[in-house]
Amino acid sequence: MTIDWALVRTGGELRRVLKGDEFEAVLQRLGIDSGLVKTVVVFSAPDSRTSSGLLLRGSLNRTQIGTELKNSGWSETSLEGHKVYVNKTDYVAMPASNTLFAGTREGVLTMFRAADDPKESIIASEAYKKINAALSTKGQPVKAFLLIPQGTLDMADAALAATSVALSFFNLGGIGQVLRAVNVARGFAFTVDNGSQEKYPVELCVLLRDEDTAALVSGSLNAMKAVSELAATDNRDQESVRALRQMTIVRKHEVLAVKMEIPGSALFPPANH
Repeated sequence: MTIDWALVRTGGELRRVLKGDEFEAVLQRLGIDSGLVKTVVVFSAPDSRTSSGLLLRGSLNRTQIGTELKNSGWSETSLEGHKVYVNKTDYVAMPASNTLFAGTREGVLTMFRAADDPKESIIASEAYKKINAALSTKGQPVKAFLLIPQGTLDMADAALAATSVALSFFNLGGIGQVLRAVNVARGFAFTVDNGSQEKYPVELCVLLRDEDTAALVSGSLNAMKAVSELAATDNRDQESVRALRQMTIVRKHEVLAVKMEIPGSALFPPANH
């Protein structure tokens, strides 16, 4: 997931849903002024306990941060030829000017491999390129990708479940159920753009097995728009049904791009107090 922190940190519902206060607390523990951070990349592998982390970019002073870390009890050491800072199971590394990684040991090794060899990066994969190319607009403050290794059926199931859960979050789980039923997704991307309190532009791009399957699912989603039996039982359901009927489905080869405006009441449920 990529977050334009410079936009999100100023406040609003995106900051609340993304737990901006908790993120600022993490930055404080690392001795980083959140106002100096421009973008945040959150990544993890199937086993998030061993390979996960945050990649920060902004106006970061490596020398100052290193000093702050050591003063806070972090130890400076070397990991496969790279300088890192360690505190129990947490690692921090600064692979380039204005860039900082914080996460697990395996996560920092994954990051160094991608930095040393561009082919190791997620953006070098064909799945990423196809999904990213299908996104209609760029520069959204929140963008997330989930890619499934070829031949890994359990990961495909996980991706489809995640798609369904994500859409269920907006009372639009029927879309996710259609995708899950065909059991053919190879990855997806999800973006949220800035909007008013009432509506937020959302786009979901799903990479399917082949063009025939994409055409089939596209037809199913278009048919779903026309189903008059989608009767709403309350105001939130009515808003979600309107969003469903106004959505657009664009197919680019084996990738489907679904765009809609999600009501703020559905996208951002009230915070629990």
